[in-house]
Amino acid sequence: MFLNKTGSFLFQFFLLLGFLAIDGCGEPLVTLNRLAVVGSIHEDAPVTTHLQIQIAAPPARVWAILIDAPSWPKWQKLIENVTAAGPLEKGMSFSWRTGGTNIHSQVQLLEPERRLSWTGTAMTAKAVHVWELKPQTGNQTLLTMKESMDGPLMATLYSSKALGDAGNEWLRALKRAAEQRP
Repeated sequence: MFLNKTGSFLFQFFLLLGFLAIDGCGEPLVTLNRLAVVGSIHEDAPVTTHLQIQIAAPPARVWAILIDAPSWPKWQKLIENVTAAGPLEKGMSFSWRTGGTNIHSQVQLLEPERRLSWTGTAMTAKAVHVWELKPQTGNQTLLTMKESMDGPLMATLYSSKALGDAGNEWLRALKRAAEQRP
C-alpha cells in the first residue's frame, strides 16, 4: 500500500486516536457504573473532587429538588437545559447541558433521601457523580458531593480545581433553593 506524507500523517493520527480511545481513556464506563452503583467514584481518576455543604432544610426537601432534574436550570445558572422524562429514577437516562457541553447520564444508584449517583459521558470524558444526604439536628442536611472524571488528556483539559469550583457553585445553588422553599 502506498502512502504519501499526508496519508502517513493521517494514518499515524488515526492510530493515535484509536490508541487513546482504547487505552487512554481511564477506566471503562462499565467499571465506572459498578463504582456508581455502590456510591463510589474513581478515586484514581485524573480529575476528582469531594465537597460538602450544610443546608438548613430537611433531607426530604433537598432530595426533592435534587431529583427534579428538569428543574435544575431554574435554580442552577450553570445548567443550560435538561432532558429527562421526570424526576430521576434508578436506571433512568437523561441528558443535560452545562458550559456548552452536552452530557449523557444514567442514574446508577437511588436511595431516597440518602444517596444518588450517576455516570455520564461528554465527548471523550467519562464521569461519576455521587450525592449523599445525612440528616443533622435541627432539621438540617449535610450534603456531600463527590465526582471523578476520566478521559484522554482529562487533567490537561480540565482540572480538579475547576471541577471543585463548579461543584461548589452547584452546592451553593442547591442550598439557596432548599432554604428558600417553604
